[in-house]
Amino acid sequence: MSIDKLPSGKWRVRVEMGHDSSGKRLRAQRVVPTKKEAKAVEHMLSELHRTDALIRERIRFDDFVWQYYLPYTSERVRYTTLAAYKRDIGHLLPAFGHMMVDEIDKVHIQSLINTSSTYKVAKNSRDCLRQILNYAVELGFIKINPARAKFDFPAPEIYPEEHNGTWLTTFEQHDLFLAKIDHPRFKLVAELGLGLGLRRGEIFGLDWEDIDLEKRIVHIQRTYARQEHKHELMSPKTKKSNRYIPLRKELAYYLSKEYELRGHPTGAVVVSPNKRRSNPVSTSQGWLKYLRENNLEEVSILNMRHSFATACMNAGMDVTKVSKLLGHTNITTTVSRYVRYKPEDMVKDFDALFE
Repeated sequence: MSIDKLPSGKWRVRVEMGHDSSGKRLRAQRVVPTKKEAKAVEHMLSELHRTDALIRERIRFDDFVWQYYLPYTSERVRYTTLAAYKRDIGHLLPAFGHMMVDEIDKVHIQSLINTSSTYKVAKNSRDCLRQILNYAVELGFIKINPARAKFDFPAPEIYPEEHNGTWLTTFEQHDLFLAKIDHPRFKLVAELGLGLGLRRGEIFGLDWEDIDLEKRIVHIQRTYARQEHKHELMSPKTKKSNRYIPLRKELAYYLSKEYELRGHPTGAVVVSPNKRRSNPVSTSQGWLKYLRENNLEEVSILNMRHSFATACMNAGMDVTKVSKLLGHTNITTTVSRYVRYKPEDMVKDFDALFE
């Protein structure tokens, strides 16, 4: 048993709850505002374990989430991923929080799906529930995960083509767009996003030491990601995200000029006016505001990555190479989510077949 004060000022209680069927240690955990509450929770959990009131086959869904699933998951995923899980759990608790875990069945889950506001909410809720119940199976609370069954989902929403902004499908379009940007920091962000296809955190995690201007190669080896209280530098999203990307001649020339103009800097490439590494959130917001104020195409930082992928494909690059440049673990992700052709591009390609 332990009671620890967290950096946030809250108190964390941990109580050993025995072992599962495989011998793995189980631990209940709660976070409360005060030390007095922490001591009360510690006593309650200890009594539950001592009197065997917490029976392995009978536990409420909300208790399982807070005592087992979230403590287990929080040690294995990044802050942004955990925040997404908590968002989805917020949809699950009103429906299942009062129920015993072993009472949840396919009918209950289908009812949740039927009452979800959109296809995305329904699918995310089901996927999150499936992960939670997978862990319940692993710990021996249930034998079968009902969320693994097949369900009827609402039809996906049909968005207009530019539902999340504009994307640019050729490198020629990239160059024309970049020529319109006169804000130094935003231009640098756009050059890196469109020219390298980086994730947002990778753009802001990039250091000058990662760029070899002579060989025209960039090493992507870190990301600047949001944690609970601030952004931190950390390893990339996946093993394949640690990668090398070639520089187009135009981008290499631009970065060379920036490097000379700044007096051969070290450390972060994208910096704020106070010379510190730029905050990804505030810079992204400022970027969109700049585009709107100057009547420019609303190419978000996310859509820069889509634009890079599509331009590579339109230039004739093999999809396996595009996938490697993006740092994807499989080609399916590249094709289904990142390569986004426009109808006019397909018309040109179709006409070219008969020339």
